[in-house]
Amino acid sequence: MLKSSNPLIERLIHFFYLPDCFIRLLKNDEYNKSNKKTRLKTACDLLTLFFSYKTFPNHYELCRLWEVHKSQWKYYYGDGWLTYQNLKLRKSVEPREYAVLFDDKAVCDLLCKGIDIPNLPYIYGLIRPDQDYKERIRSWFQDSATSALFIKPVRGHAGRGIVVVKKINGDIMIQSQSGRIPLEEFELSAPAIVQELIQQDRRMAAFSSSSVNTIRVLTMYTKDDSVIILAASMLCGVGDSIVSNWSRGGIGLGVDPETGRLMKYAYDKKAIRYSEHPTSKIRFEGYQVPQWDRIIELAITIQKAFPCYRMLGTDFAVRENGEPVVIEVNNDPDIFGQEQSCGPLLQIEQNIKAFGEYDLLINRHQKELYEKFTIPQDQDTTEIDMNDD
Repeated sequence: MLKSSNPLIERLIHFFYLPDCFIRLLKNDEYNKSNKKTRLKTACDLLTLFFSYKTFPNHYELCRLWEVHKSQWKYYYGDGWLTYQNLKLRKSVEPREYAVLFDDKAVCDLLCKGIDIPNLPYIYGLIRPDQDYKERIRSWFQDSATSALFIKPVRGHAGRGIVVVKKINGDIMIQSQSGRIPLEEFELSAPAIVQELIQQDRRMAAFSSSSVNTIRVLTMYTKDDSVIILAASMLCGVGDSIVSNWSRGGIGLGVDPETGRLMKYAYDKKAIRYSEHPTSKIRFEGYQVPQWDRIIELAITIQKAFPCYRMLGTDFAVRENGEPVVIEVNNDPDIFGQEQSCGPLLQIEQNIKAFGEYDLLINRHQKELYEKFTIPQDQDTTEIDMNDD
């Protein structure tokens, strides 16, 4: 979508994208298969979300809101990149002036080392398009016992540009989402970081052995200087994909933050719902993520170290020896992607309080939820009904 520095103009631009959103929805097989509403009612739903909930209704498709009663829509925060949400997030919890700390993967790695985060992926070095990067790659294979390297753009996003370099029968090959080519044919388009390829725990690899399957923990540094877990999810690759990113064809599913057990369903970017992994056929519900307490501990440590940036999405993998490893720290975590996997963020009381205290709530429905927690202290607030209309 087009962006504008003026929120009113941007809002107007988004309005003219509503027909495109509606047409895309009508082409979605999942919507056509399970939706029982008329097209007119669906159109009214999209307009209601846009005007009454002040959000662009792209999450109507991804979160399958055609199956959710309207009384529950207020619990969905929606897309954090949209006009009103974006302004509030940038003002209170995601200040742009600190974004470079996480946008640049090399800088972020140094910061994690500085706060003594253990077991980080080993970095062989940085490569640039204007240098003889192919020779550097060859030298790393010659000087070490590694058989595979992981290359990702320094300022990459959503799995774009990631490749795996493997030595196969003496030849160095580049494996990408589009296939395999010799190193001689590989063209680097942007500065990249070269890391070890994580050999993952068999319990994580069971879902997809071709990709490093990751856990994302969404954290928030609250007004009272504590850290809460807003949500957690697992991302798995599908088929022979080398990445697990949802935007690159992977699937995401929720993880119970208390127990580390997987929720019942996973979803892809077409809103298709899975009760088992489409490739390995492993059922999700109740599957235990290894080393969950340690993953949560590390996520909290990282968030506490960066009070200047009050909402982070940290990605973890689990090594074959069972040790969690920090893969990436995301300063712009995908909120509606988390809500697709885990359910609405604002259905959890601590999340409503934290969002309300930072003035992140953007429509009257959400603000009314928060007002329930601002009742005078002499009144009983112990029996707040979170399912109240």
